[in-house]
Amino acid sequence: MPEDREKLVTDALRAQATSSGAHPHVPARPVRPALGAGWVLLLAVLLGLAAGTVVAVITLR
Repeated sequence: MPEDREKLVTDALRAQATSSGAHPHVPARPVRPALGAGWVLLLAVLLGLAAGTVVAVITLR
């Protein structure tokens, strides 16, 4: 009986190691390209201007 289990495990491992990968992994969503450094800098400047405007309005009241 143990020889049958060993043969079953051996055959399963061999089949897994020699499989052709007929079902490749497909991601659920397409990968979006990353933002460029220019866009990040522009967003940082706009966010800084908005924050500065809010602080200026609060300070001048």
